[in-house]
Amino acid sequence: MTRTERLLTAINSYVVVLVGFMAFAGSAFGQAPATSAPPPSVVVESVRLRDAVDESSYIGRVQAIDKVTIRARVDGFLASRGFDEGKEVSKDQVLFTLEKEPYMAALDLAKANRASAQAALELAQATYDRTKPLAERGTSSQSALDDAVSKLAQARAAVQAQEAAEKQAALNLGYTEIRAPMDGRTGRATYSVGEYVGPNSNPLVTLVRQDPMYVAFPVPQRVLLAVRREGRTADSVLVRLKMPDGSTYSHDGAIKFAEVEGNAGTDTITVRAEFPNPERLLVDQQIVGVSVLAKKPELKLMMSQSALLLDQKGAYVLLVTADNKVETRRIEVGEQRGPLIVVKSGLAEGDRVITSGQQKVRPGIAVEASEVKEDLSAKQ
Repeated sequence: MTRTERLLTAINSYVVVLVGFMAFAGSAFGQAPATSAPPPSVVVESVRLRDAVDESSYIGRVQAIDKVTIRARVDGFLASRGFDEGKEVSKDQVLFTLEKEPYMAALDLAKANRASAQAALELAQATYDRTKPLAERGTSSQSALDDAVSKLAQARAAVQAQEAAEKQAALNLGYTEIRAPMDGRTGRATYSVGEYVGPNSNPLVTLVRQDPMYVAFPVPQRVLLAVRREGRTADSVLVRLKMPDGSTYSHDGAIKFAEVEGNAGTDTITVRAEFPNPERLLVDQQIVGVSVLAKKPELKLMMSQSALLLDQKGAYVLLVTADNKVETRRIEVGEQRGPLIVVKSGLAEGDRVITSGQQKVRPGIAVEASEVKEDLSAKQ
């Protein structure tokens, strides 16, 4: 055996001894076999049908449907006031009373004048009744008959004139009581009892109807154009209000009409909605938030935008199957609704898509999935 052969034999023996020693050491110290890694954890969300109808928001102003400035229709001194400022009054309630005595005297005079005219009419009628047969027999002249006819017509006209004067005097007396033309809330009284007022004076008080109320808000022309093209009507939507303190008004409103002319400066059209106001929370000229939404929901399949992935082929998601395996699914998406997006095809209701942890997984592997519990809703 050569020197080289003896050297190789020694090296092989050394390797065999070393391997045996390592095997013995491993068994002696109880070395544990290698274990597999746990499945990666991901967050999933179930694809659901949600209301996808647009909700448009605007800033509106409360407007009284009826607002009346109360004025005096005749001249006179204010004798009394029949309401408390800022309080509500009923229709036909007496708000102010003017001094009545001058108008009562004028009515009495008109009655007397009518009675005098009635007496003159009776005399003219009697004269005519006597003159006509005499003229027919030729015992009275035709001129006497003509004079009797003329005086009778004048007497009748005088009675009619005095009757009209009596009615006007009665109206003027009635105008001394200034009544509320409707239910409403009064403002501040302009004049005090004892002051002289008349038709040329300032308004005595302003009366505002409290229930219902209008809310006017500007809508862009493009929005109204889209609504009309889609064939939607005012009956298909309802209007909700956000009060100045952030709370939602408890009564829904309905759109009543839109102005026939647009605002050239803002390219908007003013729309008015009517709201009940039983609690008197709406006040004329108050600023409120306005939301217009459909009465009937339009359900569409939606998912969180965080589940959407894109590559050169288009949109896809990673979903978790019933046996917790990852699967790639190509989808077609539609419009966005806040944090959600509409799914046109590729998914079904109840499919679980991965919204967090996509970078840790690949198709075909098993995962540990935790479900999103909060109910996200489409917002604009």
